[in-house]
Amino acid sequence: MRFAMPVLSLCVLIASLAWWLINTESRDPTVELSTVPSLLTASLPYVLLSMAVLQALSLLWSARHQWQTLSVSEQEGFALSNPVAATSAEQVNTEWVLDALAGGVVVVNLQGKVTYMNASAEKLTLWQRDKVIGEPVDKVLRLDDLQGNPIIQRAFDAHRAHPGHPLQFGQVKLHPRVGEAKFVELHTTCILDERKAVVFIFRDVTADRKVINRLYRQASRDALTDLMNRSSFEQYVEQLAHDTSSLLRTHVLASVDLDNFKIINDTCGHLAGDELLKQVAQIFRHSVRTSDKVARIGGDEFAVFLEGCSQDKGRGIMETILTELRNFRFSWEGRVFSIGASIGLLEFMPASHIQIKQLFADADRACYTAKALGRNQVFVHAGEGETEAISNQRVTDWGKLLKDAIREDRFMLFIQPIAPLSEGRADNIRQYEVLLRLPFRQTLLNPGSFLPMADRLDLMVSIDRWIIRKSLDVLAKCCVSAAGQVGEQTRLMINLSSHTVQDAECFAYVEQQIKRTGVDPSMICFEISESVAISNFVHSKRIMNALHSLGCHLVLDDFGSGFSSLNYLRELPLSYLKIDGNFVHNLVSNPVDAAMVKAVHEVGQVMNLLTIAELVEDAETLQHLRQIGVDFAQGYYCGRPVPLMQLCQQQEQRLQVVA
Repeated sequence: MRFAMPVLSLCVLIASLAWWLINTESRDPTVELSTVPSLLTASLPYVLLSMAVLQALSLLWSARHQWQTLSVSEQEGFALSNPVAATSAEQVNTEWVLDALAGGVVVVNLQGKVTYMNASAEKLTLWQRDKVIGEPVDKVLRLDDLQGNPIIQRAFDAHRAHPGHPLQFGQVKLHPRVGEAKFVELHTTCILDERKAVVFIFRDVTADRKVINRLYRQASRDALTDLMNRSSFEQYVEQLAHDTSSLLRTHVLASVDLDNFKIINDTCGHLAGDELLKQVAQIFRHSVRTSDKVARIGGDEFAVFLEGCSQDKGRGIMETILTELRNFRFSWEGRVFSIGASIGLLEFMPASHIQIKQLFADADRACYTAKALGRNQVFVHAGEGETEAISNQRVTDWGKLLKDAIREDRFMLFIQPIAPLSEGRADNIRQYEVLLRLPFRQTLLNPGSFLPMADRLDLMVSIDRWIIRKSLDVLAKCCVSAAGQVGEQTRLMINLSSHTVQDAECFAYVEQQIKRTGVDPSMICFEISESVAISNFVHSKRIMNALHSLGCHLVLDDFGSGFSSLNYLRELPLSYLKIDGNFVHNLVSNPVDAAMVKAVHEVGQVMNLLTIAELVEDAETLQHLRQIGVDFAQGYYCGRPVPLMQLCQQQEQRLQVVA
């Protein structure tokens, strides 16, 4: 039997060729050799059909032979486990073989009536096959492509036009009699004998599709946030950036970098950082349109692609996201933190020559510019010339620049007034917060643009010492001698970084500068942020107690971002609580923020601490703060930053008035 199949196949080939010659219209007994290839081509459908039949017979013969070689006990066991295949000890069910090879099979005549359905098709369609014979095929087989278009009529039309060509539809949807649709892989072919029928062959691939989709999702999504990952996002943007089918359609690409993420990650650990990123991802999902795409590019960096969007509309969407991030409060183990973001925006029109790397580079440059301009804002990339001064910072040797600024006194100190909100607080002490600026290429850079680099280069202690030294020099030169004559004193509030708080020589340096200048220590107030104070509480408490023993005042900055510090307040020698500006900024419009401000002030009252509200930018906010009872306010509405040296000019003017 092993050699019989090739011999039979050859015989069938010769017989098919002869049959075609006999039935040809010419009935010409003499055929030229040049016509043989066309004859073979014409007979090919019959040869393939014959070969398929022979292959089925071969399988049946092989199965029968294997059955006969089994022992009686093996046959009985096989019969129990395969009742369909073992209907008798001498016969292998042909349909069982067909089910195993093809899956579901439905044969339909040219009138569209079902003439045959196998067991697999019965299981997939949930129609009883003995009851569907003669039924319309579109009733039994409801097949749609992935766009929802019916397939049955399309298959019939195609087979009428090309009866000798089998069709492959790929994966389509099969709607069973009851239940949810399934995905099947569909093939159809046409029987060319006198019965003339169309055969639908389909295999269930629902499980395979789920596995493939899961693997694709794992490969294209960020594992932590379930947003798109960098690779899949770049591929998507590239596809639409090169799609020039609509020449007037513009897109917007946004690069987003979270502000204050490092503080949370370092203070609370990586688990807290991961949870924050998950919650931020939800903010992005809820704030963009359904057609937009969001990706986590890496770390605390995100990207947003606004499809079919103008620059103005894109800016509005990203401003909404920025507002949501500002209002968001992240809670972890009793601590509450606020965050923000620097966002770079780029509008572009699809073109075949667009370089994707350049698109992302421009969006990143705009994001970096937003950081350099003070963070927590949206910056629109409008060309190389407009942002050249800022973008050139990338190639700047920051280490040399910052060290030269310290050594050559290139930094500039500004002060912003802290205004009393009640008449009882309008005493003879004028208070200011000291702010740092760096002249750079005909502009003044805010701390957010260079302090992160100073932090990475371990220069924060040196910069803080420079600020302390210069502030005390100005106090000694301009304020100490005039205080007795004018009757007013000046108090400067100086920020201390986490590196300086942990510096073992911090107290000794401050004490040395106070003795050198002769400044009254009560005219100095050191600001330490809440996150810095609680991240290393033992060391922070030690340095704060030491500074207090000198006579200096202390303020806990950004209070309210982590309420777990309430447990530590009674142990710290504080004079002020500075309320987190993110609460103050939305005080009027957000009742929750108003309640937070009120709660912080009440805590300060109980502990005999004065409260300062920062980021006060309008009269309405100021009025609400007065109603709550907050002691001091700081912000552009109360006074914009001015150079520290103007203190000397103000004191001279007061002396002239007194004289």
